[in-house]
Amino acid sequence: MKTDEIAKIFTSSPAENDVLFMFLGYSGVIIKTSKGTIIIDPADLLKDKELETLKTGGLNLMLFTHSHDDHFRHKDALALYKATGASVIADPSVYSILQGEIPSNKLISTTPGKTNTMGEMTVTAIKGSHVGSISLFQIKIEDLGVFHGGDSGYVSVKDYPSDLAFLPAGDPSPTASPQAAFDMASDLRPSVIVTMHGSMGQFKEFERKIKEKMPKTTVIIPEPYVLKSVTLRKRT
Repeated sequence: MKTDEIAKIFTSSPAENDVLFMFLGYSGVIIKTSKGTIIIDPADLLKDKELETLKTGGLNLMLFTHSHDDHFRHKDALALYKATGASVIADPSVYSILQGEIPSNKLISTTPGKTNTMGEMTVTAIKGSHVGSISLFQIKIEDLGVFHGGDSGYVSVKDYPSDLAFLPAGDPSPTASPQAAFDMASDLRPSVIVTMHGSMGQFKEFERKIKEKMPKTTVIIPEPYVLKSVTLRKRT
């Protein structure tokens, strides 16, 4: 079933304002827009059959927020690169591990505030708050912004308003929490939030905060390996 669901990503054609996504677990997510397909923090959540599907379907970009093993696994990242040939943008903690094993023209180290253009998408790295180095990401597709918060605690992201935000709510992160996620949501002002990296109790606590303070924002508590589609409102 997992492989079949992943295959659906590559047989679907999202419209300009649509985003398809699949939550993998922890902070792992596959995102598809009309401009390309991205995977973020897949750790060891994809096995051989899923890699074959990604190879066949086509993957444009891999992002890694940091080197903790619930976000990045060395051998799995290399297997994913070898299967897809996708470009990699990685926090320095991951870049230093992959350097020399992935061609230099395919591997980029993040710098806070720096934007990299990848085809018709731009990716900006933001310094997060965690145990050790962590990079958060804003992906821009024309006028739409997608934010991924790794498993960071709160940092100001007011300069990165986004339409869709993947926000960490807690466990097993020592820095993420429902309150930290809510504070980032208050900065980002997204129309849709997808919870990740937390317990169901933490997701529900976060959802209650959003319903009370940001009632126009939709919260999705995703099931792993189930393809979802959202239509985003363009900012005016």
